[in-house]
Amino acid sequence: MRTWLLLLTYCGTRYAGWQVQPALPTVEGEIEKALQQLTGTFHKVLGSGRTDAGVHALNYPAHFQSSQNLTPREWHKALNGLLPPDIVVRNVVEKSTDFHARHDSIGKRYAYLIHNAKERNPFAENRSWWIRQSLDVKAMRMAAECLVGRHDFSSFRARHCNGPDPVKELREITIGKTVSPWGNLIIEFEANSFLQHMVRIIAGTLVDVGLRKRKSISIKGLLKQRDRTQAGQTAPSEGLYQLAVHYPDGLVSWPKELLINPFRIIQNSEELSK
Repeated sequence: MRTWLLLLTYCGTRYAGWQVQPALPTVEGEIEKALQQLTGTFHKVLGSGRTDAGVHALNYPAHFQSSQNLTPREWHKALNGLLPPDIVVRNVVEKSTDFHARHDSIGKRYAYLIHNAKERNPFAENRSWWIRQSLDVKAMRMAAECLVGRHDFSSFRARHCNGPDPVKELREITIGKTVSPWGNLIIEFEANSFLQHMVRIIAGTLVDVGLRKRKSISIKGLLKQRDRTQAGQTAPSEGLYQLAVHYPDGLVSWPKELLINPFRIIQNSEELSK
């Protein structure tokens, strides 16, 4: 058996998430169906993490094992010929038989996209969260600073989340204006791993701060309370994008030109005026 690693990009709008679910369309299910059409046998596809219904992925690793004697180029071309247009295989590489797309990862990066404007953007439907009231970005940044570091994020996970360890290392939260056809405000998150709905609950809580529904300093108290009911709303899934999965040096190396991140953060007022 040989292990093949896929680099995927997909639009999550039509899917009930990554993981196979009975009678529902899922990204994993579509890839497994394409593999069965191609080879005549079932191949289990293992992703680098679960994405919820409606969530998008830009650079998503997943692997499968097969005894088929195909080259990376042949897998790449054949799968893209069988997959629906909202799922694309961007690269295929062979890995050692003990490689695992999720277990071998050491970090993940997500982006949450907001369209903050008085009028709805028709091109942003299912691509971002429309918020018509003006957001206080400075207050949101102050609140985000309270979350960076190693904490118990029990207040920021889904009530039905069964992750065994709520302690995560949130390495970075960056909030800034962005130039995108789908939105104008981006929140980027990087951590060793995330709890279920963690990014969306943090994004929703930061938006509450931006709308002046809660104070920046209150975020510290939420960490101590470890109570989901005390944190903010869960942001809609359509604004969430998986950006990257990190591995130990030398384990996975994608060509830089393949990696997608369309959300350039504008760092200062000089750039804003360009």
